[in-house]
Amino acid sequence: MARRPSVLRPSYYIRWASINKGLFGDDRFWRMVFILMTGRKVLRKLMGSEPEVVAFERLKPGQFVRIDASSANTLVLPVEPAAVTG
Repeated sequence: MARRPSVLRPSYYIRWASINKGLFGDDRFWRMVFILMTGRKVLRKLMGSEPEVVAFERLKPGQFVRIDASSANTLVLPVEPAAVTG
């Protein structure tokens, strides 16, 4: 399906209204819309919206891949070796 011309997209009108009515005008609602739209775009550029390839390996028949993810709240403490008494 072909994309609409940019002038016919709803996001175009929202961006136009937020700039003209909020940034250059006195409407607080449209100013907040402008801040949210711009902030989202800036965050996406800073954080990177594209997935990052960490590893690429070919698997032979019979091999498998196990992917684990730990939660960000997990605290990993270093383990001290036990004292040997003897």
